[in-house]
Amino acid sequence: MRKRGIVIALVAFMTLALASAALAGPVLDRILKKGELVVGTAADYPPFNFKAADGTIMGLDIDLATIMAKAINVKLKIEVIPFPKLLDALNAGKVDVAISGITMTPVRNAKVFFAGPYFITGQGALMKGEMMQKIRDLTDFNHSEYTIAVAKGTTGEITTKQVLPKAKLLVAKDMDAALQAVLDGKAQAMITDFPFCVLASFRYKADNLAALQKPFTFEPLGVAVPANDPLLQNMVDNFLGTLEGGGGMVELKKRWFKQSGWIKKLPQ
Repeated sequence: MRKRGIVIALVAFMTLALASAALAGPVLDRILKKGELVVGTAADYPPFNFKAADGTIMGLDIDLATIMAKAINVKLKIEVIPFPKLLDALNAGKVDVAISGITMTPVRNAKVFFAGPYFITGQGALMKGEMMQKIRDLTDFNHSEYTIAVAKGTTGEITTKQVLPKAKLLVAKDMDAALQAVLDGKAQAMITDFPFCVLASFRYKADNLAALQKPFTFEPLGVAVPANDPLLQNMVDNFLGTLEGGGGMVELKKRWFKQSGWIKKLPQ
């Protein structure tokens, strides 16, 4: 019964996808001819996308990509690409779409088309428990004595520069490196998407990590699609709408946000 919503949405969408296959644009035509959908992801943002201890790429984004590939009857290939390079890889044709917890910002939207959103989140703050006792509000970090860790190229970096201009900025290569800076005491806090903050505070209880209780920004996550293929854009947008309407997204969110079995698969 848990997969019923996903199956219904998949069947409904396959009917739409097959009907439009003959009119495929350049990227969609490439996907259908190769029989393969190449999806770019950073694999550093659990529970959306991450590399498990055994090397498997997992997460809500990967499940989403898997269902999408099945919907158009092609194989799925995952390409792991550093987050700051994802949209350039998409525009260069190295991947067909990018699904990596990407916030749909105007600057990014000027480069690519975004289908969705498929998830709404916001920025959060992660810090050691003792720091949480000192901080009453996020703006309390807006002093040169504090160092804030962010992942390069993320909205966390953008937001920190805007909200905390006086704080020192530690720009790490990815989410894990930014988190490690907080764990090692090189930064007093990390600014990143709220779900990541909550998960990290749960995973690293022994390190006394804590997150602010709610996000302080509004951020819609979308699937990035090349700007030169309107039919692919329409297909992905309709796919997300059908999955949402059929209850498939509810099941995916339940699996990755209400069930904890997958956490054991994370690298220790």
